[in-house]
Amino acid sequence: MTEKPAAPRRGAFGYFAWAFTALATAVTLAHALRSGKGWGMAAASVAMFLGYAFLPRIEGASARSLARRRQRANGTVTIDDWGVTRVAGDLREAVAWTDLAWVRIYTTSDRPGADDVFFALGGPDGKGCLVPNGLAVTSHLLAALQECLPGFDNMAVAMAMGSTSEAVFTLWTRPDRNTTTTATH
Repeated sequence: MTEKPAAPRRGAFGYFAWAFTALATAVTLAHALRSGKGWGMAAASVAMFLGYAFLPRIEGASARSLARRRQRANGTVTIDDWGVTRVAGDLREAVAWTDLAWVRIYTTSDRPGADDVFFALGGPDGKGCLVPNGLAVTSHLLAALQECLPGFDNMAVAMAMGSTSEAVFTLWTRPDRNTTTTATH
């Protein structure tokens, strides 16, 4: 099911700017019509008025375009009875629940708004998949991990989500593996 995009909105400043450019347009057009001069200024004010009139729609289209580009880059995640699969373009990563040896979160110190939290699911052979947090949220990966993995460390998840530095947080290891389940920095 796809979400219906939100209607474009204009804030108080946007309405003020739009009203101001409407007034400027009316004044400059009246002056140009009366005097026969100042058509350049009248054209510029008309362009500004139209720009402010359509700005919410332009911003909405830009946000939708950014979301589509981000989705193409991050790909899709499928969570089923077999395991977890991520597909992004030519990249295909997968790990079966029966092969899963550990789950970690890697954090970066990237700027706000960047993908800086990644879920890593690994098998004993070193193969697995890396899922950016935005994709993990939309695919409900965390809920699936909490449901399927006994002893899953929710405190490590909370610590990872609050991290602003380069860090690795181990959320779960297969009980028969000799590794720790504590966060490391």
